[in-house]
Amino acid sequence: MNISELPPEMMEKMSAYLTFRERLQVSRTCKLWHELIFCPQFCKRLFLYLRSSKDLEKPYAREMLARCRNIMIMSSIYEDFQLRLLKDYMKGASLKLLKIWASNRTAKRLLEMILEVVPELKNLHLVLLGSLDQCTDEIIRITHQKLKRAVLTGHGNYAIECSKLTVLETDQVNEEMFQSLGCLQGQLQVLQLNGHRHSPRSASYNVLSHYHWDHLRELELDGSTTDDLEESLKQMPCLQKLSLRGSQQIFTGKEVGTATRLSELKLSGYCVDTDSFNRFLTRSSLKRISLLDCTCCSVEVPLKSDSIRDLILDPMFQKRLPLFPSLEKLYLKGRDDTDFHHTLLQIREYYPKLERLTLYVGPGQIGTMRPTPDSTNVTATNSFSLLNKLDKLKDLHLNRIDLTGIDWTICEGSNVNYIHLKGCSIDGTGAEKIVRTFKHLRTFYFDYCYLRQPRANLFDIDKSSTDGLHWLARYCKISYHDIHIEELLELRIPNILFL
Repeated sequence: MNISELPPEMMEKMSAYLTFRERLQVSRTCKLWHELIFCPQFCKRLFLYLRSSKDLEKPYAREMLARCRNIMIMSSIYEDFQLRLLKDYMKGASLKLLKIWASNRTAKRLLEMILEVVPELKNLHLVLLGSLDQCTDEIIRITHQKLKRAVLTGHGNYAIECSKLTVLETDQVNEEMFQSLGCLQGQLQVLQLNGHRHSPRSASYNVLSHYHWDHLRELELDGSTTDDLEESLKQMPCLQKLSLRGSQQIFTGKEVGTATRLSELKLSGYCVDTDSFNRFLTRSSLKRISLLDCTCCSVEVPLKSDSIRDLILDPMFQKRLPLFPSLEKLYLKGRDDTDFHHTLLQIREYYPKLERLTLYVGPGQIGTMRPTPDSTNVTATNSFSLLNKLDKLKDLHLNRIDLTGIDWTICEGSNVNYIHLKGCSIDGTGAEKIVRTFKHLRTFYFDYCYLRQPRANLFDIDKSSTDGLHWLARYCKISYHDIHIEELLELRIPNILFL
């Protein structure tokens, strides 16, 4: 039997095992194969890009626009007949996510036309290109019965009428947006207001304080002061997650004291008044704190809380870590001059319940944990000897840290079962000691790592060696992604002429 004579059902099952490139090659054979390869089930997983109006003239454009659930329309000029053609192709499509990058006028025409014919749309991302001077007074009407999430970026005037909308993100805070928010106040659960520099400085808080947000659970504010925040939060009885971005203003905790159900707080670019903030932490029930580019007014006084379980320090400005005895997850960003040995000493002492640890160094820098040659103390020569003191630690993530020369055998007895190295430098013998020492290790990832000598062959990239890591740790998943292997320098003997 010729393969072209196989039933369509069998061809669809066979094509399910093909990669995307293989599908493209097979689909060029004939029209029948193209329809089988790009079946509706497969198209649901594709992200279709329309980079210009000429894409509407390509073969199978109608089928792809009708089947794909994710579509992005790039900036282009659409004539009236092309808009009618696009509307006809997308009529009744099962579209879930729509992204539009276009000028104000083009976006208005595209959006209002498409929303009429895609009844199942759930997510909308709209990016208006151009400066404030190019912004027109035209109002872009967003009307849809099932839309749940809208992300609106750029200078524009929006009128939103969506009865199911629960998530709204926008950087446009103007009179039209005020009116739309008034209609949405009883249904929004997530609100992100990123007022740009042309908006009034306290415009976000004016919006918040004028309405009652009975169902709002997440709020993110950017580019505003915290002067009126305390009064605004009184209108949000169910608020659980709050993100604030400042510009080195003093933050005491009093600003968010009225948010009694707050469980997660994210601060960016603030100077934290340690004493006042500790008093706030004592009264609050926060579970997660993220401090991004934040400093503390007092270097000697650490933050204290018995309820915090998740902490992000990006980066760590203080040498002394917060005193959070209930901490379970720690994400800590350092620099190439960060004393990670001293940091690990504090982690062992302060966080006995720690389950997940991430140590990270930013791009362009490499952290180091090499042992000190002149030290006789085991814990001083090897920072990771402290890992076996953390009985509950399961996940270890190390990013951009030089691990060459670390003696991992000192970690004998550790319960770590997941290790993820990203952008790290490590030698083959060190990797061998890791899989032999961590008896509970079940997942070991190398992403963007530099695999060094000696014994780089132990990494066993092609799984062909009988003495590689895959052979040594048969019950552990070992994965490599975009790595570089240091070549073994051959011993070259110069030619010597004997007379």
